Amino acid sequence: MGVRGRFLLLLGLRWLATGLLMPVSLLLPLERGLTIAEVGLAMAAQGVVVLVMEIPSGALADSWGRRPVFIASGVAAIAAYGLTLVAQSVLAFALAWAVSGLFRALDSGALESWFVDAENARGASDEVPSALALAGGVISGAIAVGSVLTAGLLYVAPWSDGVALAVPYTLSIAIVVVQIGCARLLMESVQHTEEAAPGWRATLVSGVRIAFGRRLRLLTAAMLLCGVAVAGLELLMPVRLAEFSSDTSSAGTVLGIVSSIAWGLAALGATVASRVLREVGPGVLAPILGAAEAIGLAIMAIAGGPVALIAGFWLCYLVHTSFGAAYNALVHDRVTEANRATALSVTSMAFLGSASAGGVALGFVAGELSAAWALVTAAAVMLLAAVLVAGAARQRGVTVQR
Repeated sequence: MGVRGRFLLLLGLRWLATGLLMPVSLLLPLERGLTIAEVGLAMAAQGVVVLVMEIPSGALADSWGRRPVFIASGVAAIAAYGLTLVAQSVLAFALAWAVSGLFRALDSGALESWFVDAENARGASDEVPSALALAGGVISGAIAVGSVLTAGLLYVAPWSDGVALAVPYTLSIAIVVVQIGCARLLMESVQHTEEAAPGWRATLVSGVRIAFGRRLRLLTAAMLLCGVAVAGLELLMPVRLAEFSSDTSSAGTVLGIVSSIAWGLAALGATVASRVLREVGPGVLAPILGAAEAIGLAIMAIAGGPVALIAGFWLCYLVHTSFGAAYNALVHDRVTEANRATALSVTSMAFLGSASAGGVALGFVAGELSAAWALVTAAAVMLLAAVLVAGAARQRGVTVQR
């Protein structure tokens, strides 16, 4: 199996486990007696751990190695899922989500950095943008398959609700065990082209300096804006859909179907983008896709009915995964293996942090004005992000020479 095939296999296993849990991750604690407010409080533990550990975990992947950190993320995932299986209280679920935050921080960037290093080592760096777009399709497809499998399992399960909601966690643990075994076999060490990697602390400082330096500062700023825009997409779609529905229940039913199709469109868009990137390159395609997502948000804002609203929502999903792949390709082209995972972690933390703040800000705009005006704001922010990406792509003298 080639490097690309191994990368996509490991990526598919990792996100299949996540897809299995998406339909039940909120239902299980509610079934065990937690209120919605208590679930939100417990979930906050994950966000806190991710924000604290995101950049240090990237530096760990750069200094310790990609495979050990990726395997460690799988071990943390198993621990998180196991804790969830036995959790019965707010504190227990908060602990499980905190460990899940550690898993997500360790997972961020390690596998992708290994793949890019391996491709560069064999002289196939031109294949990276296309492969990253295809990886986005694999992620979307794996999530969709996992969610559908869980939905089918819950539909036919002969057990009580409490038992049925826990079964996907057991299946996810089994999948992660397979993922860890495959990682040990398939992620061979990549010979570094530079001198031996510095220690963890030096790698952390150097990686953060690069992420906010001339090479990446426009891309980091763009990711801050993207986080705000995506927060608007996820937060405001249900609100706007409810405006055109007779009741909240019917809006929820429609949103479930619409979201399932959206994941399929994301996979389709990523597959198409993987071919386009072979011809035009990420510097051309990324700003176009970012602008297209801004148009999708604008359509959602001005929609006078559910058809236009859903069309705008689907357009956003169609291009967002591909935009992320093209964006990451630009990041990879501006760093070396010594700081690759740290740079990815910085941009990931920028996205997560701004998404949290953006959700609060856009929620305020929606409350004071309307959800439509909040979406207009999100569209403007996304368009500005596309402009910054275009500016980064036009920079000269910042691309790393290998």
